[in-house]
Amino acid sequence: MSKELKHISKADLKTITESLYKLEKKIANAIVTLKLETETHVPDLMTRIRILPSVAVVGQTEKVERYMDGDALLTMSIKYLPRTSEIYGSLRALCRMMKKLPGVKAVTVDMYNKKKITLRGQKIIF
Repeated sequence: MSKELKHISKADLKTITESLYKLEKKIANAIVTLKLETETHVPDLMTRIRILPSVAVVGQTEKVERYMDGDALLTMSIKYLPRTSEIYGSLRALCRMMKKLPGVKAVTVDMYNKKKITLRGQKIIF
């Protein structure tokens, strides 16, 4: 063993080893509501969201609300690995990816890590 490594304790070595395998950022949880077009098939849309970069888990939190004009609202929970440590920036990146999916008209962020979230007192809508 080299001279440099002899002075490292077992506890320090364990900490160094663990840091190699841990995520740099913690998984974030967002509750979002998607406004959907009439013909949007929800299971297919959820599959498309699941394969987006940084998304870990997607689940429906409520039944789909369908309206007379044909639009629908889908509320879901999304666990994802934020791209930045800034909350708004990471939500913007996630929501823009979702909004580009077929059938999605708008994305509203309701909660972030179990806390209601707004931007300057207004709901965050993409």
